[in-house]
Amino acid sequence: MTALQQARLDRHWSQARAIAELQRHARAVGVALPSHSSLKTELSRWENGHRKPDTLYCRLFQLAYGRTAEQLGLGQVQDDTALGVSADWQECVVNAARLWSEDMNRRDFLKSAAFVAGGYAGPSLHALVSSDLPRPQREIGERTIGAAEISVIQNMTRNLSLVDNQHGGGQVRRTALAFLEGEVSPLLSTGAFPETTGRDLFKCTAELARLVGWMTHDVGRHGLAQRYLIHALGLAEAANDSALMSEMLAAMSQQATYMGEALEAVDLARGARSLAARAGVSALVAEASVMEAHGHARAGNSKACAAALTAAEVALDQADRSADPHWIGYFDEAYLSAKFGHCFRELGDHANAIRFAERSLKMDTRYVRGRVFNLTLLAHSHSQAGNLDQACAVGRDAGNAGAELRSHRAVKHLRDFRQTLTPLNGSMQLVALDDALAPVLRAA
Repeated sequence: MTALQQARLDRHWSQARAIAELQRHARAVGVALPSHSSLKTELSRWENGHRKPDTLYCRLFQLAYGRTAEQLGLGQVQDDTALGVSADWQECVVNAARLWSEDMNRRDFLKSAAFVAGGYAGPSLHALVSSDLPRPQREIGERTIGAAEISVIQNMTRNLSLVDNQHGGGQVRRTALAFLEGEVSPLLSTGAFPETTGRDLFKCTAELARLVGWMTHDVGRHGLAQRYLIHALGLAEAANDSALMSEMLAAMSQQATYMGEALEAVDLARGARSLAARAGVSALVAEASVMEAHGHARAGNSKACAAALTAAEVALDQADRSADPHWIGYFDEAYLSAKFGHCFRELGDHANAIRFAERSLKMDTRYVRGRVFNLTLLAHSHSQAGNLDQACAVGRDAGNAGAELRSHRAVKHLRDFRQTLTPLNGSMQLVALDDALAPVLRAA
């Protein structure tokens, strides 16, 4: 009898009960397992020792039985989703390339990667205190990297970002990952480049890795997205680009707020503001300040939220946008207004939430997903204020605007809004709203 079978019998579980427990733990980390009948066949093989479960199932068995992999006779399970900090740029390349390759090859264990509260603490601290680390350069390689290769990566990132904003991460993530893993990773791993080119290569790769991470967050794989953002931060740190590191911390703060980790979001935003001030980019200071405000709002701290919102307004007023890095072009008055609206909605100030949500709609029409977010914010704010007719009307606009989106985040925001309309159940206006929302929900 194998140790795996003995562990089940020690709990007096049938195979059906064991499978139900595996499925329960999988759902908790956002993974859908195969059917019961398929798993029953696999479980018999695993318990008979005819086959060893892969990393995902090894972890699920540990959770279900409360025993280590060694105690279950599964050997050591490698933690391929570690959140550690790379010691130097070479290690950063190795770790990032491994993540991209494993993601591209659909390694099952990545599906079980959960968002780790506090997982950003080490990488963010390292970015804030790092100084004179050796910068990326390689004298001998399989090919010499120059301006042409950098330009290709920048252009691909720009075009992929445009498609992402218009159609959602679910439409283009696989394409972006294929380019990152298949084309960019070999340049980092085997290319020859002087320090100046190396820094440019790492900067543009960091931007692309951040984009893939954000697409991953957009499709609801938050633990994997967290790992992408950590590696993107490491690449920006290797290039010694304080402004880009600030942008990475701001993205981490936004994800932490989304995941309900308000205090972590505040800490990350403050770190982003420190790096932005070091880089002398006022628009980044404004972005970091409004991310901090959102974290305070999620925590219910209205006084700290108001102070951070004021700091964001002041910083944006002082910004010389002509000198901004190209990748922060999305941050404008409409984006700031949306963040203000989210903060006021979190704090229950419905009048101001509506006012700023309306302002946020004066936005660049290329940001289709952002428009859906902002319309949903306005609809949600109207609903919470008791303006149910207006909420339904704006909600229909949101559904129509997002008909071609594949975005888990858009779906979550729309469902959260829809749940506030239960007093209208059965009404004609709610039926019309549900018809408008159906394409977005089906696509995602």
